[in-house]
Amino acid sequence: MKSFICPECNSTEYKSHLCVSTYPDLNDPWSSILQQYECSKCSRYIPAHLAELWEDISEEEAKNQWKKFYRDTK
Repeated sequence: MKSFICPECNSTEYKSHLCVSTYPDLNDPWSSILQQYECSKCSRYIPAHLAELWEDISEEEAKNQWKKFYRDTK
């Protein structure tokens, strides 16, 4: 398992890891998210690519993307 870090509260523990299927919607940033975690501390759903720091993005970049694209949309 890859490491989890919540870009909202910095927790390293999660409640659940979900694999989902959605319909494409260009107006919804979540429509392209196929894996997400539920943080055990703040209960936010976090896209896996941010929580696991895919493609070697930094924690700071993950936090920026979280705030800019996902935080207030779900």
